[in-house]
Amino acid sequence: MLATPSDTVAVMDATQLIRPEYQGLARKLAISPAFVPTVGNEFELIRSGPRYGELLFSDFRAATKLIELELFLFGNDPDGERARDILFERVTDGVEVRYTHDSFGNFFDSIFDGRKVFTGFYTNLSRGGIEVRNFSPFTRIDPTLCNPTWRNHRKINIIDKRIAYTGGMNVTVGSISGWGDAMLRITGPAVQSLRSVLLLNWNDLARCKSERDNMTLRVEGEAPDTDGAILQVVADGADQPAFMAEEAIIWMLDHALKYVWFETPYFLPDRPIIKALARAVARGVDVSVILPTESDLPALDPAYRSCLEECFRCGVKIFYRKPPFNHSKTVLCDDYLLSVGSTNLDKISLRSLYEVNVYIYDEESALRHRAYLEDSLDSAIVFDQAVIDSWDSKERFLQFVFRIVSPYL
Repeated sequence: MLATPSDTVAVMDATQLIRPEYQGLARKLAISPAFVPTVGNEFELIRSGPRYGELLFSDFRAATKLIELELFLFGNDPDGERARDILFERVTDGVEVRYTHDSFGNFFDSIFDGRKVFTGFYTNLSRGGIEVRNFSPFTRIDPTLCNPTWRNHRKINIIDKRIAYTGGMNVTVGSISGWGDAMLRITGPAVQSLRSVLLLNWNDLARCKSERDNMTLRVEGEAPDTDGAILQVVADGADQPAFMAEEAIIWMLDHALKYVWFETPYFLPDRPIIKALARAVARGVDVSVILPTESDLPALDPAYRSCLEECFRCGVKIFYRKPPFNHSKTVLCDDYLLSVGSTNLDKISLRSLYEVNVYIYDEESALRHRAYLEDSLDSAIVFDQAVIDSWDSKERFLQFVFRIVSPYL
């Protein structure tokens, strides 16, 4: 049954169905009913942009009541235009479409990527019948003025309150027609958890109480052992009381028995994570980090290399995945726990941005992802002393400068 405004939605806590050695993490992350693990979920882990576009646009067309979007980037580009036109058609058919927009993030990303600005693309979304609420309008005094990294980096799409997408993919040419990435398409109780996260900002941006959609989640006891995956949705950002993704990463590094593998496009961890990486390696845990050869932000590549030598010296294995660029943000631990989300392994994501991650407690899913990562490493470049020796004086100088300013990156 679909929730309506001000409805209370019951969730069942599946913590006791998780392997005992991981229940401590599940409880640590369950700081609200929205973050309680749920069972009975079905999902597809999408790794290609064309597959994502195929599924997302099909679900848009099949929507009958409500489409909700909370996106870091809705590109003023061909794939963004495709999504816009489908959403305009759905509005014409009577479907309500809501979009939480980050004008600051979209403006500067368009400049970085060479897309046109001041074209009226985002204004026209409202004119076409889409209800747009701006996370960071330039006309409002907000934290952007003192911290431009305080952005809404979440990617959540929800269709008719029964299908949800989340992960690393925006609605842009890069995500849909360009590079590799990781995105989940979910059905089941976890959809309500994701919708609860989406409504945090949607309601915060409401001009009056009547514009709020006050869905409330309530935990109604322990979940029965049933079919479907156990998923735990966990948000990060200024609307949360702790750095949730960092807490989870450090927990995995401190409790792993065999390995923790990271897949991230940007690597600039803070000191607590670097220390946790070293502790795990010292215990004999295989800690591996898979990076792209070059990021989509080449000016910052020296920053993302500035911590590699330290991590290499303490025993972290580092691999460069060959092009095309891969934007995936996943963490895999001991053939059981898989995290897929929007959080990069850098200080901006871990300490400033609004993020959301899904923790999947499932051996079969973990083993499938492990096989995928192992396959991707067949052609990867291993980071070793020879790579370090190849850095020239300019590269060393840029890394030194970025280490100084790294608290702001």
